[in-house]
Amino acid sequence: MHTLYSRISKLSWLLVLGFLAACDNPGDKALEAPRSSVSFLHYFTDSLSGGVDEMARTFDSLSHLYALKAVSLDHEAFKSSIQDTLKAGNPPDLYSYWAGARTASLVEHLAPIDDVWQQAQLDERFSPALIDAAVEYQGHKYFLPLTQHFIGFFYNKRLFAAHGLQAPATWGEFLAVCETLKAAGVTPIALGARDKWPAQFWFDYLLLRTAPHEFRQALMAGQASFDDPRVSAVFVRWKNLIDKGYFNREPHPNNLAWDSGANEMLFRGEAAMTLMGTWSIGYFTNPAHGWVAGKDFDFFPFPVIDPTLPKVAMGPIDGLILPKRAANPAGARQVMIYLAGVEAQRAFSQGSGALAPNRLVPEAAYSDIQRRVRNEIQDSPIFTFAFDLAAPPAVAEAGLNAFADFLAFPDEYPQIVRELSNETRQRFAGRGKDLP
Repeated sequence: MHTLYSRISKLSWLLVLGFLAACDNPGDKALEAPRSSVSFLHYFTDSLSGGVDEMARTFDSLSHLYALKAVSLDHEAFKSSIQDTLKAGNPPDLYSYWAGARTASLVEHLAPIDDVWQQAQLDERFSPALIDAAVEYQGHKYFLPLTQHFIGFFYNKRLFAAHGLQAPATWGEFLAVCETLKAAGVTPIALGARDKWPAQFWFDYLLLRTAPHEFRQALMAGQASFDDPRVSAVFVRWKNLIDKGYFNREPHPNNLAWDSGANEMLFRGEAAMTLMGTWSIGYFTNPAHGWVAGKDFDFFPFPVIDPTLPKVAMGPIDGLILPKRAANPAGARQVMIYLAGVEAQRAFSQGSGALAPNRLVPEAAYSDIQRRVRNEIQDSPIFTFAFDLAAPPAVAEAGLNAFADFLAFPDEYPQIVRELSNETRQRFAGRGKDLP
């Protein structure tokens, strides 16, 4: 591996030197032509913004031909903007996007990047499993990975220690931890589902820990129905946690943000755990909080419920897509080549808390908690995407709405499941008629 890394590092450095030489003008800098802009619309904002601005500035410092103009929108505004700009035919040169069903739904509007892959020899940088899961659609490469996140429990380590608790590995141990915390007057689980998507992690893991992954795949593809008893069993188990008072009740999860709400409850010691992505590492360790991973907070994977099932790890893979009608496709491809590199991906990893999809990023670039997250992913036979990235966008929307309804009215879960089953059946039947 060391020999491979050395060879690829030398090749990567030669590519960078070639890129800089092509970009550099040996003449008087004052006489250089203005750099052409590469517009980049992304959703790395607020608590999720770590690393992206630094990457853009570094690219600009290297390139004398192109200037990367990054514009950020929050997640929900971004989802609308990508629809509007693609429909209107005036997209930016690059979008950030989520691998999986989201990218698959846009393939007809995207330019393949097989040439980028070949030019930068990216098969040496990204694993075959990641390429298969995130990069290739309909026989071509359309997606350049930037970050790989993991969804797990993040917990206040000092609270656990104060009550003599260890990170649970099984469902029985998890319930015992919740009961101990509740008896001590501490909210066991903080859930901030105001933006809807955080609630899906509960549905996903409860299903993945109690039913085969193949069943969930069939469910996400419309080949199984949400009125299946295995789905109802998920809501029953979830409702039991709510009925026991293990989640925050005031503010209600549907009124609480994941970051300034649920994460802050952990930070203040009002709650002990939250089920969230590794972007929480960047949140808790930022200058505003200054927590030390492993000392003030830590993580554990979602507990095992059925030990006969293979362990599944879950999380999003963020990356870049190139629209067919980009105004500056040549510049966009140069940005992609740079952002696929070791240094760019290491910088984004350090700022965001994510793992770098580029497997040549050295282990020393990661913190201890990131290394343990990476080991958790590697030890899981299956890595999958969360509900809203595994199902077609219209189906995902129906699911997120159903989870919000369930949190508001958990006793009504039978009706919510019936309505979700009917709505997803209709949306699967109408798939492909429009953008997400």
